[in-house]
Amino acid sequence: MLNQKIEHAVAALKAGKLIIVADNEDREAEGDMIGLASQVTPANVNFMTKHARGLLCAPVTQQLAQHLDLHPMTTHGNDAFGTAFTISVDHRSTSTGISAFDRAQTIAKLADDTSQAADFYRPGHVFPLIAKAGGVRERGGHTEAAIDLAKLAGEQAAYICEVLQDDGHMARRPTLKQLAQRWQLDFITIAELREYLANRQQ
Repeated sequence: MLNQKIEHAVAALKAGKLIIVADNEDREAEGDMIGLASQVTPANVNFMTKHARGLLCAPVTQQLAQHLDLHPMTTHGNDAFGTAFTISVDHRSTSTGISAFDRAQTIAKLADDTSQAADFYRPGHVFPLIAKAGGVRERGGHTEAAIDLAKLAGEQAAYICEVLQDDGHMARRPTLKQLAQRWQLDFITIAELREYLANRQQ
């Protein structure tokens, strides 16, 4: 049942769909909408910014961050959860960088094997996040969950956005499940993903 649930979510991502991933209720107790960077569309970026309403970010592997020269936003961060923001970027082919079309283009180019560091302006309107090498087994965050899912799909980059309630507060698990059902999106938890990955290693 667990294998089927995670594999269905990965298949949805590979098909260009978004999914919702919830972290542990004793951590941030939040949920993020997640998509594969290689499958990004302006429509999905617009959906995220309209319905999820959090900060649109783009998790990447450490190798991709090195290749694209994505440096940490700060070397003295004191974020309680250790979120590894880099300096924000826009792809050089964009205009102002903020439209759904421009952000989708930047995200897609982060996942493009032919992209080089010089192809991106800094700062920009998309916030790359560098995932820990050990994935959710090292850090139970949405950055790592997104990259673990991307790796299962054969990719190195994703895009994510926190899900807020209509009143502006963070959406918690009961609400996240309701929203996933309403929007017909797969719903998984980081704990489920961690268990799935552990089972694959056995």
